[in-house]
Amino acid sequence: MEGRIKILLGVLGVLLLLTLWHYLGPDDSPEVTAGAEGGPPSVGVLPGGRRATDGKKPVEFVEELRVADLNGTPRNYTPGRNPWRFVEPPPPPPVKPPQPSKADLERMRQEQERLARERAALLAQRQAEAAIPKPPPFTMSYLGSFGPPERRIAVFSDGKTIYNAQEGEVLGGQFIVAHIGFESVDIQFVNFPGVPAQRLAVGAPSR
Repeated sequence: MEGRIKILLGVLGVLLLLTLWHYLGPDDSPEVTAGAEGGPPSVGVLPGGRRATDGKKPVEFVEELRVADLNGTPRNYTPGRNPWRFVEPPPPPPVKPPQPSKADLERMRQEQERLARERAALLAQRQAEAAIPKPPPFTMSYLGSFGPPERRIAVFSDGKTIYNAQEGEVLGGQFIVAHIGFESVDIQFVNFPGVPAQRLAVGAPSR
């Protein structure tokens, strides 16, 4: 019985030594060395189980995070043209008319001279016609006639006075009763024998 106990205690002692050797002994994991030229750097193991990369320096300074810079004032932004909105293109530049040639300028000058001569001739004609004496206008109204056919009497009115006249008589020293018809009368003008007679209908206003 005592021998068995000793054997068990010996086995436990060996297991304890192996456990301590596993956790407290040297690390048997191999280091990662550099491969071929241009390959990744070798990786070693730092105390405490941390790995370090060959060729890298440890971080000596950590930049402070400025939260106030994140709340800065946004910059002014001017939107451009909306590509989904139709915009009419600008009108094309005006086309300059071709410069007239010397022949064109000469034709224009002759045309202007011709128009000026025509205007001057028309003005002279109107002035000559205005200078020709004209009979005075007949302003009476013809009211009708009465009496036998061979001695008919025409009746006129100037709006205030009634005038009776036979054929050949003169009214107001300017108008001659040339002919008395059934519904009209012909008036000629004193001192203007070449002017055609003016015919007035019954009730028609004088012109």
